[in-house]
Amino acid sequence: MKGYQVSNHNLQDFIEEIQKELAEDKLIIVDSQPAGTGKWGMARLWRAWMATTAKFMAQNGVTMPLMIANDGTIYSKRPFNADDAHELFTRQHLGVDKNGVRLSWAKSGKKRKATKGERFNALRKHEIWCSDRGIILFKPRGSEYDNLEQEQNK
Repeated sequence: MKGYQVSNHNLQDFIEEIQKELAEDKLIIVDSQPAGTGKWGMARLWRAWMATTAKFMAQNGVTMPLMIANDGTIYSKRPFNADDAHELFTRQHLGVDKNGVRLSWAKSGKKRKATKGERFNALRKHEIWCSDRGIILFKPRGSEYDNLEQEQNK
């Protein structure tokens, strides 16, 4: 599979490359996306990893406080869940903007969206964090993350 970065200045070159591929293969699949944010593949993988991480953490006694007294004493709690993991590790691995607001995995909205590279780095950091703790993560072959990892390791 070939990947192209297309802009107005190289559109004609891209069309010529597509025509060559069509002459060779007769049928091709073309996929497009904005260059800055990457595909949803990494966001979906992130959410799957957060579920796995949260399950591990909850099984090891991690909880979330529900009520805190004026003196700081916690008197109610609930099990740690995937949304808690998402918030915690997004802030920790993906980072925050200049105002301290965490970056976003979303494709739209008001928060500063993480770039494809920032998302990739967050996944790598979390993979290392989990590996250090013996957490086994699902890592599908041919996913956007897997492809970027192979490209990085060349």
